[in-house]
Amino acid sequence: MSQLYLVRHGQASFGAANYDQLSPLGYRQAQWLGEHFREVGVNFDRVVTGSLSRQQQTAQAILAGIGQTLPLHVDAGFNEFDFHGLADIYCRFSDIALPGTDNGGREFFQMLRKAMVAWSRGELHATEADTGKASLETWEAFHDRVQQALQQLVAREQEETVLAVSSGGAMAMALSQVLHCGVDTLINLNMQTRNTGVHHLFYNQRGFQLAGFNSLAHLQRAGRLNALSYT
Repeated sequence: MSQLYLVRHGQASFGAANYDQLSPLGYRQAQWLGEHFREVGVNFDRVVTGSLSRQQQTAQAILAGIGQTLPLHVDAGFNEFDFHGLADIYCRFSDIALPGTDNGGREFFQMLRKAMVAWSRGELHATEADTGKASLETWEAFHDRVQQALQQLVAREQEETVLAVSSGGAMAMALSQVLHCGVDTLINLNMQTRNTGVHHLFYNQRGFQLAGFNSLAHLQRAGRLNALSYT
């Protein structure tokens, strides 16, 4: 069987004009994860990321920590959903103010949970004409592209160890498909997965088996506990 280490990107620039960049802490988290992989003897045969900068920056920092040089195979199926756009549309349709990101973004993520439920039920139908922005990806399209990304891994399965760097929502969607769970559990998985958290799976042509969820051994050390983050 092959092994998949599905990793959430490091801390990004939450609240900044360009979220899609790792923060200095995000780079350290990823580097530490790579050093942890090196310590426990994990090396990768292939690296897959989405097309987002924070995902690719994380993958490169992990490889640097391991001391490996590998090309990045880009599969946009591992991209995050547009949570900023979803939040904006949900607040517009609900006639509420968009919560700020103070205090760790608690109010923002409480709102986002409600927005994801509405999105999954097909209750948000914003188009470009409604918002002046690109139309909102449907829940079904999000489901299907993540499913296709997983299927691409299975199709190429050849007893290898694969690193895939993605984002919390896409990783939760992937696990919900592996575990056959519903939307509420998917959202809980999404909200629990921390930056550079590792989901470990085995897979072959018959599918995936979850072996570990949201491992943070590289951060759960003396002097690093303050480096645990969600955004």
